[in-house]
Amino acid sequence: MITPIDQYVIDAIRKERRAQRISQSTLAFGIGVSKGFIGQVESPKCDVKYSVRHINEIARYLGCSPRDFLPQKPL
Repeated sequence: MITPIDQYVIDAIRKERRAQRISQSTLAFGIGVSKGFIGQVESPKCDVKYSVRHINEIARYLGCSPRDFLPQKPL
């Protein structure tokens, strides 16, 4: 089940990925997961979500802070 916090993180990462014009494939390669994994996470039909480790690796790859993908206040 995808919770509101999970969806917030997924949306924030997708937004930053697109802003930097990075494909799902490129991001997947950069953090050491399959392209299919990123596609599943971003698909509303799947219950796959990012772990804290994924968030950290994505932030490192995109050159930002993991905090950029989290809301200011609890959801």
